[in-house]
Amino acid sequence: MHLRRQNAEKEVYYPIPASGIDGIIYALIFGLFITLFLWFFQPFGINNQQYSFFELLVFGTISFGVFAIAHSLLPFIKPDIYKESNWTIYSQILFYVIISLVIATCNGLYINFRNQLDFSWSNYWLIITQTFAVAVLPITLSVLLSYYLKYKKIAEQSGLIKGNIDRLETTQEQQYTIQSKIKNETFLIDEMTFLFAKSSGNYIEVFTTNSSPKIFRLALSDLDEQLTTNHFMMRCHRSYIVNTKHIIDVTGNAQGLKLWFKNQDTQVPVSRKYLDKVKATFVGS
Repeated sequence: MHLRRQNAEKEVYYPIPASGIDGIIYALIFGLFITLFLWFFQPFGINNQQYSFFELLVFGTISFGVFAIAHSLLPFIKPDIYKESNWTIYSQILFYVIISLVIATCNGLYINFRNQLDFSWSNYWLIITQTFAVAVLPITLSVLLSYYLKYKKIAEQSGLIKGNIDRLETTQEQQYTIQSKIKNETFLIDEMTFLFAKSSGNYIEVFTTNSSPKIFRLALSDLDEQLTTNHFMMRCHRSYIVNTKHIIDVTGNAQGLKLWFKNQDTQVPVSRKYLDKVKATFVGS
């Protein structure tokens, strides 16, 4: 178990891009940085081309617009684009490479329009290089800061829960008869042996301490409703219900908490929506 946990923690995850108001603020700060950087440092011969502040502001506005769309509008229109469970360092790099290419393209169109130039691949490549040169510093700093702050928060939550895992031990164990979606089919959830249930479409996969996983035709939400009287059985993710009394370890990174169960390879994630509820179970509100 210890070896499996070490291997899992070698995976490097990054926080998904900010969305909503946070995404707009992030985009605004980035656009303002670009404008002020170009105005004060005048790189790439800008001073020779006599750009006014408002003309340089166009570059900042372009950066703001592209970032705002990528961080806020796309997650709202197409939530599946940013899947938290798959967001790694490679996703982050690809994300910002694409954003920088779009910004560079828009910058090139603006420069051609301002200077009445025709398109050329050599100029386009030059603009891409310059865009990456300016963008790399604020992007790197923002990614590192975001990762550090979220990792620190999750580490604190993980430590609090770890220190209180044993407090859930009780001598009373309850059993629940669960009705599946198949007529007259029921199955038993025993608090002593039930570890967690995982959603799989219209089915759930039930993991226990004394047998291999079993599959039943039942939505996870229906199982949750039938276990509402049990304080220890809880939803921790849209795809998981866990028995908190059988959690043996908690780990975390900037992406979130992971729950561990004895003799199980599966790491059960805790989504942001249920983080406070899981924490309250162990350490109180």
